[in-house]
Amino acid sequence: EKGFVLEFYPKWYSQEDYTVQGNIGIEKAFQSNDWVKYYTKPSFTYALDYNWALHGGLGFYYTDYQESDNNFEIRPFQGISHFHPLTEAWQLSSYFRVEERFQYDTSTWDKGDSVRLRLRFRTAYTLNPLSREHSWHKLIFGIEGFKSYNTDQDADDYESQVTFGAERTLNEQNIVRFELAWKYESPPNRISDTPINTVYFKIQYYPVWGNTLRNELFHRGIDD
Repeated sequence: EKGFVLEFYPKWYSQEDYTVQGNIGIEKAFQSNDWVKYYTKPSFTYALDYNWALHGGLGFYYTDYQESDNNFEIRPFQGISHFHPLTEAWQLSSYFRVEERFQYDTSTWDKGDSVRLRLRFRTAYTLNPLSREHSWHKLIFGIEGFKSYNTDQDADDYESQVTFGAERTLNEQNIVRFELAWKYESPPNRISDTPINTVYFKIQYYPVWGNTLRNELFHRGIDD
């Protein structure tokens, strides 16, 4: 299965080490039951110190299916991240998040509840500084694991994702990221034995406002 994702990810940075962001996206999958997903995820991040930060937000998702009932989802989430520079160019980060998922069938409005745990490890290598406009800025590699607890099912659901991306600077420190993501329906330690479920190509645009010079979150590159 193949898919395409287009995201608009504006961020506003305060001088008190917090950010407000509002991810807006569209996701399209190509399969026998074609569907399109529209979503928005306003969120908030606060830097506890140079390494740690707290995250929180609320996601709204609407999935339009061609051959079945559509789905509406509300997804509040809370998370914590850690950032560690290995060298001046290499960065390592981790992000753990808990999501409560409330899904509704739009024809009957029957509700399904679940909780999903998410853990991501990501490394990035800086090629050029943000001050150099219209240049390749950063290479990114990440691995992510998900585990869902469903109230109406006996079995737990697993999913893993491997991503590779490249960022390019535009002007005024705005960034566009091109990313390939491979999804597996298994835990991360079993992806070598599991066929790829979905391959996604993503384009993400990051416009920036606010006080980027004094905000400790600006250089970390940890998104939700």
